[in-house]
Amino acid sequence: MLIIVLASIMGVFMCPSCFSTWEHIWKLECIMITIWLVMWYGNGFVSQQIDRIVSWIDNPIKRFIIGIFGSAIFSSIAIIFLAALFESIFNISIGDGWSTVWISIIVAILILLFMQSLQFLSAWRDLALREVKMKNEVLSAKFELLKSQINPHFMFNSLNTLNSLIYQDQNLAAKYLSQLSKVYRSVLATNTNELVTIEEELVILQSYIFLQTIRFEDRFNVEINLSDDIKKKHIPPMVLQMLIENCIKHNEITRENPLHIEVADAGDMICVKNSIMPKQVLPGDNASIGLANIKARYEALSNVPVEVFDNGRDFIVKLPILTIT
Repeated sequence: MLIIVLASIMGVFMCPSCFSTWEHIWKLECIMITIWLVMWYGNGFVSQQIDRIVSWIDNPIKRFIIGIFGSAIFSSIAIIFLAALFESIFNISIGDGWSTVWISIIVAILILLFMQSLQFLSAWRDLALREVKMKNEVLSAKFELLKSQINPHFMFNSLNTLNSLIYQDQNLAAKYLSQLSKVYRSVLATNTNELVTIEEELVILQSYIFLQTIRFEDRFNVEINLSDDIKKKHIPPMVLQMLIENCIKHNEITRENPLHIEVADAGDMICVKNSIMPKQVLPGDNASIGLANIKARYEALSNVPVEVFDNGRDFIVKLPILTIT
């Protein structure tokens, strides 16, 4: 329908006298529709060939200029050939030489601008989709790398604890090792997921707390106050455990200064708070890997950041609660 309308408009400009009789009108319509079909698909073919040489994405200005010249040359040759062909068949003259060429060039440029606009938008869309795909692939790879840090980090701290217990109490060390194997099996099963329910996270956390209670006895206390509704929601696996590991790593735990940690819900966040009693960390001991890992994993999963506060008395970390979409 669009080509018929455009062909009729072009016929008025190229041969006004042809509209004097019905016989001339149908012939002119056939001629104009043929011209438009040749121009439309011919310029489309020329545009495709130029795309193989010059890319819209790599050099859009050069591609546009070459496209204009290519279309003008093709349209001039095509209209001259078609004009001679139709004059010999229908005995109808469409224009007077150069005027016909110029009108055909203008029409071809309009067609070309329309086609190139579509091609440019298509190329821009493909580039945008490719960029999003690459970004998602980078985030996925980054997230997998971050998850791969968890098991070595957990094992390193656990073996350090076991090493200390071996010299203090061998029977306690054996009991610790037995519980550690149970926890580690749970960690391996859970760590394949990007998100787990808070209830699932608490199962592993309770086992980990049990291991630390063996080590520190009444000098270590974790209070968990989470509602049943919160427990059904999701967080990345092992984030609570890693925060408690950091608390142990950074703070003195003595009878005079026991470590108290509170885990509670705060709106759409889980608040992990511990009293601050800093101890000296050995040089080269990367104790901050846990918190850095958690922040980076949340950046890959959500736009809501992890919040960290230090008022000198308490160290507070707020973890966003995530939803599965």
